[in-house]
Amino acid sequence: MSQFPNDKSTVFSICPFAVNEFKPGLYPGHFIIPGCLDDTKPERIVCGSSDHLVSVAGRKESLRVTTPSFEVARSIVVDFLDGQLFSTPDSHPGIMWLQGDISLDEFKSKHADKYKQMKDSQRAWFVLVVKKTQDDWNRYHTSRVVTDIARFAVRALGMEIPEWMSIDQMGKEPLRCPACGTINDPNNAWCVNCITGGVKVIINASKAKTLQLA
Repeated sequence: MSQFPNDKSTVFSICPFAVNEFKPGLYPGHFIIPGCLDDTKPERIVCGSSDHLVSVAGRKESLRVTTPSFEVARSIVVDFLDGQLFSTPDSHPGIMWLQGDISLDEFKSKHADKYKQMKDSQRAWFVLVVKKTQDDWNRYHTSRVVTDIARFAVRALGMEIPEWMSIDQMGKEPLRCPACGTINDPNNAWCVNCITGGVKVIINASKAKTLQLA
């Protein structure tokens, strides 16, 4: 149990998937925030201080050291963002922390600027994810570059459904290269892995024939 029960910080998230952070050595050290599919209703968790044990020479018992709640909350946010695809300081999943036990209503009213910043950062991240996915699709033309986040981002931005998200594309079965075993998009003429090595292994004969005649 923490020595400082009144030490609290709050983490808010509008990230569309769950935040699951584990801090080895901290007690408590496992923090889960459910995914948020409606950014008008951010998810939140309240963190207290956490303890960890430190071995000290000459002592039989380990020394208990307390990590204050704001450091715990900051660690949750920073470590989570560090692990996200295409995350940058200005465009990233909507997650942030504030010191104190902050209710949702208080957050949206008294910290409206931070709430707006959180939504703006996530929207910018959605735009970046879609752009990067489109670039990868143009380069490789394989559904392997399409993530669930990219699909969610398209819907969240209200964009026209791109080719890589079309119904017929998503319903097709991938093809395995007979030479290297790489999974390929069914629209590929040649294996994307083999062709990078200068070898054209055909996996879609009709498509390859069309391209060679063009």
